[in-house]
Amino acid sequence: TPRGRHKRWRRRYVARVATSNLSAQLLTMQRMMLSSTTRVLGALGRMTAARQTAMAPTLASRPFSSSSDAARDRRYHWVEPEAERLIARAYARHRQLAQRDAVSPNGWKSFPPSISIADLESPAIEQEYHYPPKTRGDRIAKKLVDYGEKLMHLFFREKYDHHAVTLETVAAVPGVVGAAHRHLRSLRCMKRDHGWINPLQEEAENERMHLLIWMQHTKPTGIERAFVIMAQGIYVAAYSVLMYLSPRTAHRTVGYLEEAAHRAYTDYLRAVDSGAIPNVPAGEIAKKYYSLPDDAKLRDVILHVRADECMHRDFNHHLSDLYDAKEEDEFPTKMGEEVEGKPSEAKEGASSGVGRASVVMAASGKKTGPDGAQ
Repeated sequence: TPRGRHKRWRRRYVARVATSNLSAQLLTMQRMMLSSTTRVLGALGRMTAARQTAMAPTLASRPFSSSSDAARDRRYHWVEPEAERLIARAYARHRQLAQRDAVSPNGWKSFPPSISIADLESPAIEQEYHYPPKTRGDRIAKKLVDYGEKLMHLFFREKYDHHAVTLETVAAVPGVVGAAHRHLRSLRCMKRDHGWINPLQEEAENERMHLLIWMQHTKPTGIERAFVIMAQGIYVAAYSVLMYLSPRTAHRTVGYLEEAAHRAYTDYLRAVDSGAIPNVPAGEIAKKYYSLPDDAKLRDVILHVRADECMHRDFNHHLSDLYDAKEEDEFPTKMGEEVEGKPSEAKEGASSGVGRASVVMAASGKKTGPDGAQ
């Protein structure tokens, strides 16, 4: 009947109006959430920049430009030669104790080599070096690390000690994944690795020792432990896939991650210097690992750890450059060889028919094959 049809049309009209209103409300809510997220991220970025500007000390070093031909000829062209020399000296402490009585080419006769607090505080190490992105993969890696760094700052804020613990649980992953990738590649292709596996394994072990060191200064909360478990599973899977698809981008990502770690430890150091965090005595693990004196403080440990992160930053950028130059089957250049004027161990091995692995393993007392191959 006409009256029944009128009721059906009215119900349909009401349903269409209700659906339209609901869609408009959902669209408005989505826009409000997007706008709020943008404002929060923008405010977070401004707060981070303002804090770094306010706390940044005046550096005595002059700005370094890597655009000159002489700088581009160096393997580690994005850092100053003085920084490369000091970082290499700082990281050389992690060699095997079997070398303590050996005279190295640079004249050091004891373990660890002479590295003072003044060297670790030098502007060359404190200065923040950034490798400029060259490809789309570099830019994607840089943006991912930047977003992750902002989230970490938002989560931890001024809790630099808790930030350090969580950071090391993530930073210890790429080295072991990268070493496994190179190991399987060597088996799969049935050829030598040319000295990549051991430095990557050493990097993972060094980062794990950092974690044990910081565990003596703070204990993570239950929420932080849950965050670490979730982040580790995601990161191991994602980084393994990335290493398989693009090792160049994987190492570049680690380089940018270590740049963020350098900034994090610099903030940690400034918090200790300002009195926001007490400069307590160093833990026993740190004293033994870095051969520190009995009266060593937390500040000394932060300086040593930050120097380690500089080495990981520059070495992974160097490995990415080797992939970029199609030199993934070449020996990596050891940091400090060029600025010290010493011949590369890879070149020495090539000229004598013995690989770099045999030089390193012989110095550390390890056994090698008939031809010293690795």
